Amino acid sequence: MAVSSGLSLPADTSASRSSWSLSLPLLVGLAVFAALANVNGLPLLADPDSHWHIAVGRWMLDHGAVPTVDSYSFTFTGQPWIAKEWGSQLLMALAYDAGGWAGVVALGAAAFGVTSALLLRLLLQHLRPLPALMFTAAAFVMMTSHFLARPFALAFPFMLWWVSGLIAAVEEKRAPKPILLVAMLFWANLHGGFTMGLLLCGAFGLEALVNSAVGGVDWAERRKIFFAWAKFGVAALLVACITPYGPRSILVTFEIFGLGDALSLIDEWKSPDFQTQPLTELMLLVALYLVLARGVKLPVMRTLIVIGLLHMFLSHVRNAELLAMIAPLAIAPVLARDWPAMRRDPEGKMLFSGLAGPASLRTVGVGLTLAMVYTAALVRFAGIRPPEATMPSAAIEYALGHSLTGHVLNHYGYGGYLISVGIPTFIDGRGELYGGEFIKKYVDAVHLRGDDPEVLQKTLDKYGIDWTLLMKEQSANKLLATLPGWHQAYSDDKSTIFVREK
Repeated sequence: MAVSSGLSLPADTSASRSSWSLSLPLLVGLAVFAALANVNGLPLLADPDSHWHIAVGRWMLDHGAVPTVDSYSFTFTGQPWIAKEWGSQLLMALAYDAGGWAGVVALGAAAFGVTSALLLRLLLQHLRPLPALMFTAAAFVMMTSHFLARPFALAFPFMLWWVSGLIAAVEEKRAPKPILLVAMLFWANLHGGFTMGLLLCGAFGLEALVNSAVGGVDWAERRKIFFAWAKFGVAALLVACITPYGPRSILVTFEIFGLGDALSLIDEWKSPDFQTQPLTELMLLVALYLVLARGVKLPVMRTLIVIGLLHMFLSHVRNAELLAMIAPLAIAPVLARDWPAMRRDPEGKMLFSGLAGPASLRTVGVGLTLAMVYTAALVRFAGIRPPEATMPSAAIEYALGHSLTGHVLNHYGYGGYLISVGIPTFIDGRGELYGGEFIKKYVDAVHLRGDDPEVLQKTLDKYGIDWTLLMKEQSANKLLATLPGWHQAYSDDKSTIFVREK
């Protein structure tokens, strides 16, 4: 005879879920992977920096060490330089060695797939499936221009883990859990953006203190909260230094922002152009509507954090992913508290609620198997290669075939490819190495800008340039065609080579 204890226990939801259960995060992650891992290799291979990241990774594999000086340019050779994203560069080199450019595409697509799935999973902890999906879709739209096979993509999952852990600590009125330091360890060795994670740690720690003061917490408890967050912050800073370069990886951030006005000359460091990104503008307008018309109110410090992320995006388009992913994580708990209609539905009665839980291990295994089979097919049959805009292979074949030697004045976007084929560059994507003044003078020379009408001639002479490899439409080519002692040796739809007569 059954005896009731009188306690109302929650139902065993694990028993009610099938061993083949699907989930929204798994479906979204696989969809993003399939969309990006396409036979064209685009947009993932559209960035020239992918070439030199792989080259650096292969150098590390060959030498069993990390670089400490520049050996890829002739303008700054021997100068101090560190591969702050060494972990990602190793992974990219391994992917390239295993599957060529298809392997690199698969690695990048997998990183973005995992990132999308994780973002949705974290949002589903607070919100119902439909608003969580809308936030994830908005993030996808804002990140469209940055779907590139570069180190930051591999760091995104750890960034989400880190930020969600900080927010959870604030919401639960405690210090972050020590296990979160593992996320910082990986992030610091994968991409230089980990310095933003350290700043966010300070910002959310300050929010925890402000909340305790506003909430009427007594002084002893506030003191305890302060020291708990302070200890975690110090630990995070120390963990961030556990890289082959120690604290030098942190200092590179200051070198990058020390480029000053030269940053605006680099595409990814320009402000967003909403004429070419109308959907991004729409996302921001919808957010503004929710604030003004629907009264979405965040705590003071959380508001300042979101405003700071917005400022970073409006200043530099490369920060779109920070706003796209961190802001929803910061806002979701507040929406769940203030808007019951958006709050997570534990009873599973709303649209898509049946897919809000985790997928079964069997389903995850099948999904991963399909992704690996698809990747193998890409490697075997797709013949993926980067676009000519970042890989002037025909021009380089001509240069090598005609034994063009000496110093080359190259297009900024060709620098990565030149590094990959072993030709020392005039300039490439390592802006922190070259410095703001050098970059500005380079731009003045190839675009015939600035106050000095002879800037190109002076650059050619100062650096002993023997040949040039520039995009066909660049202004410098028109002047080179008129300069005595120079002649056009090669031209195609994308690139032009001029050679100094000897």
